[in-house]
Amino acid sequence: MYGNEDYMLMQRDPNRIIKLIVSLCMTTILSLSVAFNFDYLQFLDSIFTTAIQGSTINQGVEKFYLVVSFFAAPKLDVFWIFIIAFFLWGFKYKVPALWALFTVGGGDILGFVIKHLVRRHRPPLHLGVDSGYSFPSGHVLGIFLVIAVIWIVIVPLVDHAAVRVLIRTLLVAGLILVMFSRVYLNAHYPTDTLGAALVAYSWLLVSEILYVNYAPQIARYRFVVNTKI
Repeated sequence: MYGNEDYMLMQRDPNRIIKLIVSLCMTTILSLSVAFNFDYLQFLDSIFTTAIQGSTINQGVEKFYLVVSFFAAPKLDVFWIFIIAFFLWGFKYKVPALWALFTVGGGDILGFVIKHLVRRHRPPLHLGVDSGYSFPSGHVLGIFLVIAVIWIVIVPLVDHAAVRVLIRTLLVAGLILVMFSRVYLNAHYPTDTLGAALVAYSWLLVSEILYVNYAPQIARYRFVVNTKI
């Protein structure tokens, strides 16, 4: 299993390029719609914001979403991925550990660049701690990629199928909660969270393509000797 391409955690997928093209097209359309402030987008944001927030702000729900948002903050995403990479490295999954760091770090950089290209302002009444541009949501983008690393690298190592299903169900629920929290707290418009998920998914596909193409070569370097890929 050590450095053997036949046993890689990620396999070649002929549909991955098609998925990437579709995802990039959707991401581009949404980004341009936000940048040019199309009316239909304002309409959709208004509908979904009302549906998520309701007629009045509930203090209990607000505190819950504040906690959710705190644990999904971009700085903590970096912390989580370093913890994951640390344990992956310790269990001889050295190349996957490097890939995890690359995936989340590269996604954060991409999100920063898109924010400053689109330059969408935050919703009214957002919290003072939520500074910077609004599209795409950094919280959603970062936690999407952390969850993706867990989904792709960690979950397949679990022996029991029922446990794998449970973990993946919890991961999806967690991502949805983070998306809802950012809208409920007026930190983002709903399309900011959708855009973040699309950007993250597009970047994840690129990162997977790079992994399947280059992981076997990287596994030959001495600093990752005896790595599993």
